[in-house]
Amino acid sequence: MWEQILNYQSYFFAAFVLIIPLLSYAVYLQLKTLIRLRNFQESEIKNKQNRERERQETLRESIRIISMATIQEQCETSEACLRIAHLLPHYKAINHRDSNYRPLFNMFDEIKNLKTLQERKELKLSQRHTEDQVRYAVEDKYHQDILKICELLYEKTKDLKEETL
Repeated sequence: MWEQILNYQSYFFAAFVLIIPLLSYAVYLQLKTLIRLRNFQESEIKNKQNRERERQETLRESIRIISMATIQEQCETSEACLRIAHLLPHYKAINHRDSNYRPLFNMFDEIKNLKTLQERKELKLSQRHTEDQVRYAVEDKYHQDILKICELLYEKTKDLKEETL
């Protein structure tokens, strides 16, 4: 057996001289690729987290502004209800299923089918008046509850901002 190895030693030498460096280079390239892939995945995760953090901050700020405008009576309670009811389920820092927010969603259920914006402009005057009467009745019914909810939301979103700073 040693004789055969000695006869082919130049081939073994050539194989080791070529194969081992090439194999080492292949392993090096593979490790480099894995490191780049891991870094890319980590940066993607960080970017996604940053986008979600920015989205949550935008939601928080929107809820805070709408709540403040409603408390100061710069915004009608029906408009605040429509806007907050759409934003609150997406805002993770506040549990929108809490019983404190039930009147908000009850009011939302009652007014969500009323026409808004362009659809409202296209209504006849009598239809618009009828919808306004329905909206005013619902606003009167829930006005105090919505104000309390807006005060609660304003305080919660204000406090959350101070905690994150």
